[in-house]
Amino acid sequence: MDKEKAGKYTGHSKGRESSGKGSSNKYFYPIYGILLLVTIFITYIILQNTEEPIRTIRRFAGTFGYLTVFLAIVTSEYMAKMKKISGLPFMKAHHNLARIGLLLILIHPLTFVLQGRGIGIFSPISPTNIFIALAGRPAFYLFFLAAGIALYRKKYKDWRKVHYLSYLAFSLVTVHALMLGDDFELAIMRILAIAMAITVIVIFIHKRSASGRKRK
Repeated sequence: MDKEKAGKYTGHSKGRESSGKGSSNKYFYPIYGILLLVTIFITYIILQNTEEPIRTIRRFAGTFGYLTVFLAIVTSEYMAKMKKISGLPFMKAHHNLARIGLLLILIHPLTFVLQGRGIGIFSPISPTNIFIALAGRPAFYLFFLAAGIALYRKKYKDWRKVHYLSYLAFSLVTVHALMLGDDFELAIMRILAIAMAITVIVIFIHKRSASGRKRK
């Protein structure tokens, strides 16, 4: 009799868990459908305003680096779906996205160097411009710091606390895009950037509250 009750209870628990997963994952495909449309739209915008090749590469790298990092952050909320779609363990798929995003973020300032601006473009601050307009510079280093600590996470017990800097970096990049981004002069792109930033903040709050409940 006890076994029967235990079986029923287990089945009931599994049902609730699967139901919870279903409700948490039901937004996955709509989100990725929207992101696909956004990718197509951004590509269209860039192709409509092709200038000199280096500037086009800079716009592409900056905008898609921003989008790819956003994608890496969003996928952290849908681990099972990411594994199913990519065919890779979640962490590997997540890191692949992060690597692509960081590579594009690196290419973005390098195009200025190719145009003769010098390596001063990599300075975390600028003496001639307000910090808020060049928020992309400190964000650049915060992204690589967050990625580096994740790479060596087995050596650091509290690596997640440093890795959370990627959320701050994304917020700074949003400011950078809104202040200086050529592709973010359009109202629809500005709305998109703000919506993405809000989404990242919500994910950060959710993760922090979840980790707080685990500690209790």
